[in-house]
Amino acid sequence: MTKKQEQHEMRKWQILDIALTHFIRYGFYGTSTRKIAEEAGISSGLMFHYFPNKLALYEALVEIGCESMTAEASEDESPLVFFEKQVEWFLSVATQNSFASRMFVFMGLVAINAKDISEHAAQMMKEHDVEVLSVPYIEKGQELGLIRQGDPLTLSVMFYSSIQGFAETLVVREDLKLPNKEWFLAILKNENNEQKRVDCNE
Repeated sequence: MTKKQEQHEMRKWQILDIALTHFIRYGFYGTSTRKIAEEAGISSGLMFHYFPNKLALYEALVEIGCESMTAEASEDESPLVFFEKQVEWFLSVATQNSFASRMFVFMGLVAINAKDISEHAAQMMKEHDVEVLSVPYIEKGQELGLIRQGDPLTLSVMFYSSIQGFAETLVVREDLKLPNKEWFLAILKNENNEQKRVDCNE
């Protein structure tokens, strides 16, 4: 990558970073591309060289958020290990990257409002619905006795909502300490199975 290309990429991410904050604070309709350009220290004309309009900015951020939503595991991987990796990924980005933390907040808003703003964004969200995509892993974990019984989709939503909610709070409360990953996993774990393992080891 040439120096010019590096500068272009850095400017692009600067615009996205500022836009992310504005979309969270003011919503899609309250966000102004002029104000984003001002904060980035560039003209509106130059910003449109990177993103032709506000919708393109919004959809670019949705795409970034969707790319981070993964729900794939190897065939021999334990369902609980799969969910443990999801938590570990969140804890790693929460401590290192404020952009990623704010992205959690943004994607929560997108889940509610995308269908009224962009059909493309709504379709991306549907294709990357990690709560639905994780249901087979919960069902497998229930069959193995590792995950508590209950409606798989409801359990999936509760698990991811706990992460989402903490991420949103973390954005406005920087004094919070990160929780132990087991606190999130406890939502899914079959406590009866855990007790049996304890009993067997005594």
